[in-house]
Amino acid sequence: MRVLAFLTFVLLPLCAAAQSIDDVHVSLTGGKSVTTWHGQAGVAALNIELAHALSPRTDLAVVLAPMTIHQPRSWFGNQYGNGDENVRALSGSLLLRRTFGATQQHLRFYAEGSTGPMYAEKKIPASTSRFNFITQLGGGIILMPRSALPLMLGYRFLHISNGGYAPRNPGLNVSSIVIGMSVRARR
Repeated sequence: MRVLAFLTFVLLPLCAAAQSIDDVHVSLTGGKSVTTWHGQAGVAALNIELAHALSPRTDLAVVLAPMTIHQPRSWFGNQYGNGDENVRALSGSLLLRRTFGATQQHLRFYAEGSTGPMYAEKKIPASTSRFNFITQLGGGIILMPRSALPLMLGYRFLHISNGGYAPRNPGLNVSSIVIGMSVRARR
C-alpha cells in the first residue's frame, strides 16, 4: 500500500509536467468539520496548483497540498480525556476549475472540483486509515483576473474518506475558506 501511495504522489506531478503549464496557483485553505460524537477536526493546507488551460474559461490542474489536520486523538473523541492531536498529511489531486463572467471584468466567479489520494503520518480520523482520498468542491471570486497576479477568495467543501479501504470509514466533512493568488507562467 505504501508503494501505491508513493507512486501516486510521484507519477501524478510527472504526468502534469508533460503538459504545458499556463498558471501556478498558490492558496491557503482553512476550515473545520461539524462537531460529532467523535469530536471536531480542523484542516489547514497550502495548495500548489500547476494549471493548464483547456479553454479560455476552463483549467485542469495538478494539486500538491501539504496539510495539517487537528483531530481528536481517539475514535471516541475526548470522552476518555485523550485530547486532540495535529497530524501532517500530503495530498495530490486533479482539479477542474471553470470561470464565469466577461473576460474584461475586474471580478470573475469560479466553480471547481478536485479529487485524489492523501497520505498522513497517523490515521485520519483516528482508528481508521493513514491512506485516504480527498474530494473537494467549491466556488468563489477572482479579483483582477486580467492582472499578472489575480487574487482568489472562495469556499471549499472537503470530504476526506478512505472509501471503505479500512474497516471504519466515518470520513471528515470540512467547510473551509480559500485565499490565494495566481502567477501567470505564460502570456
